[in-house]
Amino acid sequence: MRRFCSVPRGRRPAAPRGGGHPPPEWIEPYTDLADPSPYTAASAAPPTPSPWLPRVVSLVLRAPPATLAADLRAFCRTFLLRLSPAFVAAALRSPQLLPHPLPSLRFFRALPNGTDDLAAHPQHLLGCYVSLLHSFAHAREATPDAAGHARRLVAKLHARGDGLLRHLTPPSAASLVRSLAALGLADELLWAWNGMRLAGVEPSRVTYNCLLDGLVNAGLLDTAVSVFDAMSTEDPVRPDVVSYNILIKGYCRAGRVQDAMARLDHMREWAELSPDKITYLTLMQCHYSEGTFSQCVALFQEMEERGMGKDIPQHAYVLVIGALCKDGKPFEGMAVFERMLKRGCPAKAAMYTSLIDSMGKFGRETEAMSLFERMKTSGLELDAVTYGVIVNCLCRFGKLDEAISCFRSCEEKGIAVNPIFYTSLIDGFGKAGMVDQAQELFEEMKVKGFVPDSYCYNVLIDGLAKAGRTDDACALYKRMEDDGCDQTVYTYTILIDGLFKEHKNEEALKLWDAMIDKGITPTAAAFRALANGLCLSGKYSRACRILDELAPMGVIPETAHEDMINALCRAGRFKQACKLADGIVGKGREIPGRVRTMMINALRKAGNTDLAVKLVHSKIGIGYERSGSIKRRVKFQTLFA
Repeated sequence: MRRFCSVPRGRRPAAPRGGGHPPPEWIEPYTDLADPSPYTAASAAPPTPSPWLPRVVSLVLRAPPATLAADLRAFCRTFLLRLSPAFVAAALRSPQLLPHPLPSLRFFRALPNGTDDLAAHPQHLLGCYVSLLHSFAHAREATPDAAGHARRLVAKLHARGDGLLRHLTPPSAASLVRSLAALGLADELLWAWNGMRLAGVEPSRVTYNCLLDGLVNAGLLDTAVSVFDAMSTEDPVRPDVVSYNILIKGYCRAGRVQDAMARLDHMREWAELSPDKITYLTLMQCHYSEGTFSQCVALFQEMEERGMGKDIPQHAYVLVIGALCKDGKPFEGMAVFERMLKRGCPAKAAMYTSLIDSMGKFGRETEAMSLFERMKTSGLELDAVTYGVIVNCLCRFGKLDEAISCFRSCEEKGIAVNPIFYTSLIDGFGKAGMVDQAQELFEEMKVKGFVPDSYCYNVLIDGLAKAGRTDDACALYKRMEDDGCDQTVYTYTILIDGLFKEHKNEEALKLWDAMIDKGITPTAAAFRALANGLCLSGKYSRACRILDELAPMGVIPETAHEDMINALCRAGRFKQACKLADGIVGKGREIPGRVRTMMINALRKAGNTDLAVKLVHSKIGIGYERSGSIKRRVKFQTLFA
């Protein structure tokens, strides 16, 4: 074996006598094994790197991209060196170049002799490609178009034919599959997998898991399931907890929650594997995102029952506390929060914010503000989200001065206030009947460059309508349209209700027609506002007609008739309520017994228990009377006979 001739750093080797130059010396990545201090197979120490290796790597990292090729040629010419294929491969997989994929790629392209030397050593050429792909996968977040560079590298590798892949070894095959999976290159990943098979490399469970992860990340869930099923039939590589976690992640990303839960059951019962923290966290996140909060809580409780208390991740607490709060169970969320602190897991701002918000929605002022004070003393940073929740809570509690003070304090502290702050304040002042202040805040919001959304417009329209200022509310409705903000069914519901209360019936009906013409589907609340207004103005037949028109649109408010009867009874119009009930029964729109129950409940709620009792003891609605040979149902209007 040729001995390595070491040259002191920075010194040019002397030319031989006669003016000629010796041929360039091949340099290897490690010192000659025939050296007096060799690395042998029996040695516990790794091979000693060549002193040229760090110098070449340093040159690659510091040279400008435009001059790298020239600098590299000059370096080799100066020191009469020639980079061996093994040296190039070792340089590309060195820890110094690994985090820098673009300089590594430029080095590979700038080799003084191109890839001619490497072509004669396919195992080293393949190693270069594997190292470059590993580098791009390792630094994919910080490298622009990392996947694109990797895809082009695979295309060049592919162009050299499948023969090159026959030199894959188990470690290089695992690295190749892992890199392509991390980069999300599904087609390239499957090509490499087939090449690994051609090379006779048997995949390990880890390699299978890399393939599964790559397929799931690329959205090829069905293919991943097929690979998983293939693993299940081979004893050495049967799926482990990591395999199940990857597949469960795929199902969750695809919104197939039931399939994900089925795999959890299969994992426990058939594979006899215990779920780990990742399993539970993945499923909890999925259920939280889907709004199935009870399932999220059940999974957390299972973690606790299995004795994982001290190992439960902090994010699992964030999810379960958030789920309980959104499910209207803030005190249960508070109990979990206290258990978490006792286990030594620190609190996060998101937990406090969820609890404060939920307490505020339940009107628990003392608990909400106590949590806020506790949060401030805990040392956690209070951000715009937390302050937004506090402003909203103060508005709910009717403490508008404190809400405004908190809001102005945020502005002074440089906290980035957002439209949510303004919407909460506008809603609070509107509900308190202080619509002038609400309008001022709305205008201030626009002056500061915030664009009000539909919800913000709606809360101000609602405040104006409830204050009897329907003209101003309608003007804001038109302004909303001019500003390009979508008018929602809630916008129309507010205005229709307000106009009917102001006895502007025709304007209310025009708005209803405008809503239908725009293709906005009415809700039960929208029809209730219309029906109540029509019934109270004596036009219940028209309300029934509109109700019939909604059926072909797929809108069938279940309590429509009950709402109309209740509205008439609350207004003391019992005779009209009875006439409406007879019309409902006569046209077969409702079962007579149900209409009778509606009337009894409506009379009782309206405080007219005498008529309610009289109806209970009569045959009205369910009995018949004869007039000669004609049999007729006893009408509700006989209640006043």
